[in-house]
Amino acid sequence: MSVQPMETEENLNNASFIDMKRTAIDHFGRLGFFYDACRDCLIKQPNINVKETLCQVDKIVTGEIKYGYDDQPQKLLRLLSIDEHLMLSILLELTPNTDKTSLINYSHLSNKYTRLFCYSYIDHIQKLSNKIKDIKQFMYSSISSTAATHIITGIEWGIDLVVLLQLPVDHDKAVQIDTILNKLLSSLLHEESICPLTQDEESLLEHIVHTKVYTYVSGLNHVTKVRDVCHYIKENINNISDYPITYILQPIKDFSRQHNEECRKFTLLSKELNENIEDYVLKLIVDREKLQNTILEDMPKFSSEYLKHQQNNIQIQWLNVNEKITNEIKRLSNFVIQIRSGEAENLFIKQIFNDNEQMIIKNSIDELKQNVKHLEEKEHFIRCLNQQNFQYLNVIEYNIDQSDNENSIEHKLVQNHQHYRILCSNDYLNKNNSEELQKLICDLIEEAKNNSSLHLIYADFSDCSFPLSTMMVLSSLKKAHEDMIDQLSSELSTAMETFTVPFTEPDILTDQPTPTSVSIDETINIVLLGETGVGKSTFINAFANYLTFHTLEEAEAGQSVVLIPVSFMITVGDNFEEHIVKFGSVDESNNEDFDHPGHSVTQHCKSYIFNLNDSDQRKLCIIDTPGFGDTRGIEQDDLNMEHILEYVNNLTHINAICFLLKPNESKLHIYYRLCLNQLFSVLDQNNVKKVIVCFTNSRSTFYTPGDTAPLLKQMLRSLAIGDVPFKKENTFCFDSESFRYLVALQNGINFSELDRQEYEMSWIKSVHDSKRLIEYICKELASRCIQQE
Repeated sequence: MSVQPMETEENLNNASFIDMKRTAIDHFGRLGFFYDACRDCLIKQPNINVKETLCQVDKIVTGEIKYGYDDQPQKLLRLLSIDEHLMLSILLELTPNTDKTSLINYSHLSNKYTRLFCYSYIDHIQKLSNKIKDIKQFMYSSISSTAATHIITGIEWGIDLVVLLQLPVDHDKAVQIDTILNKLLSSLLHEESICPLTQDEESLLEHIVHTKVYTYVSGLNHVTKVRDVCHYIKENINNISDYPITYILQPIKDFSRQHNEECRKFTLLSKELNENIEDYVLKLIVDREKLQNTILEDMPKFSSEYLKHQQNNIQIQWLNVNEKITNEIKRLSNFVIQIRSGEAENLFIKQIFNDNEQMIIKNSIDELKQNVKHLEEKEHFIRCLNQQNFQYLNVIEYNIDQSDNENSIEHKLVQNHQHYRILCSNDYLNKNNSEELQKLICDLIEEAKNNSSLHLIYADFSDCSFPLSTMMVLSSLKKAHEDMIDQLSSELSTAMETFTVPFTEPDILTDQPTPTSVSIDETINIVLLGETGVGKSTFINAFANYLTFHTLEEAEAGQSVVLIPVSFMITVGDNFEEHIVKFGSVDESNNEDFDHPGHSVTQHCKSYIFNLNDSDQRKLCIIDTPGFGDTRGIEQDDLNMEHILEYVNNLTHINAICFLLKPNESKLHIYYRLCLNQLFSVLDQNNVKKVIVCFTNSRSTFYTPGDTAPLLKQMLRSLAIGDVPFKKENTFCFDSESFRYLVALQNGINFSELDRQEYEMSWIKSVHDSKRLIEYICKELASRCIQQE
């Protein structure tokens, strides 16, 4: 703000010699009373005997209905016809608020459904007699002891009132009520009695939300219907017209020009300066009232007990902000008094509008508003969680801090729930990852629908020192697994089932029989994980055959490798004939369930060992696991995961963890996240680099990860376990359809030549990535196995 002298109207005309009118805020004023225009208030004084003149005038009756607005946060007081200088005195609390000016204390902002029903009736005017010798005599003895600037030389007597009405938020009803209000006002102004209302009109007036009368007349203070106000005025007009409405003020200097130096000066603020201060103070008052209503009236109604601590902090912050606003209004009040009294002729505008102080107050108000808004949103969020059967926990109440880990957090938060999911997040993560939050909530709700015993928990880390960098879901699986591990033997060699696979490709696999026991240095262990139905068992069979036969023609001529019995349905021909195709001894398999669609076909973890023909005579062991997302529900998934973790924990080492996915998923199952978190709660998190990703059925996406890629990237980024790789070097694309084609041919099903050409190319592509996978494991992962404790 530029530094320039303030401007007052004294530059044009000294207000000490100007007669003024002021709305009679204090109705105890009488002729001859002193008035301090610097503060706009009466000054108490002894009664004096003055002569008066009664001006008989025609009765003056005025009325108007004024409308509130939505486009600015204006106060209702601005809707009244009050002098701008008196208005500033009211806002600065220099003069007391009484009767209709107490509208400033109305606890709500006006809006387009706010109405002011204004009525004024002047019965007579009283003035000082022209013979004012006794007045001068009194003033000569009082000037030196008074702070007055003016004397009341005239009073308009009558009645003045305002009825505040808050109409219903319904445009059509508001229009109809306005018509009735105008009818009542017209009757009050122009007719002998108030016109009767119809029953429908009476019913419409009942929809008025709030009615408040502002007036000196005590008989109207408790009237709550505008119709009754109108009737009361008509019936009692002769008895209620004896109140001062307006004071006519004359400067004291007019009565004592020879004592001008002893009289107190009075200078009006310029219109621009008056408006600037008024706008600024009005904004402070509006902000204060909005905050006060929310903090002292609305916040105590919050249902959540978990927000009491935050509420207390906001109330403390509110007291600080309220004190700042009060002190700022007092500061401006002092400046205005100094300017009006002529004591600040050299005052600069920069001194009035202190930029630094204003900025501090603004920042304090904005910060409090933001905190209040955040608390309101938090209350709504918790209420929605409760409605969706989530239990809300504020982790600070469970003594969780930066020294905790996932295990200790689960131990502190959950004690008696056998099946649970704990969604861990905080306000910052929720704000910046709203889509992920909603997805996690929806996924958990969907799980809970299939399992009535599943307990959903939202753990709020907003107020604690634990460094939660990403949202995570904790599961009862991990805790159950850890309890089980304590009771299990560390020996697995006798429990593992092994298969010997005769391969004909000398560069990769040998036809040597696999021993039942192998050392850590000789075996590369790969854990294969995936959702139910992704085709893990089929993939293992296809993988073995891709490594055995370079081309589809070789596979047709040779003996197919059967590692795992499989069964699937295939549709062929123009009429879409359905055929059930079986591969291997399906009926004799005790680890594959083909009779219950939707259930995980693989019932238990099983190891399949491939003999590699390298100089170290190492072997490749793929561990097939039950799929997650079982249609039998979350309990079955929990059991499957417990079994996987138990099995993996008893392996002597792990070289790689392979996730098998389809390339065209619209969303990833929530169990991918849970599975990774739970696996690396057992394994060393530093070994996330051992994760590899395989895509099956990728012919439709031109042997790329397709739509699944961005979903997988997002999921991996959100994990708290570290930087899980997802790059070309650890990603492999296959097409199990070419293997299914081979099996279908062996089952006597015929295909077109065009189909054959497509599957031949698919076989070649899959062979290429099979070899690349073996090379990656042997060169990049085999020497950096995950040692189990």
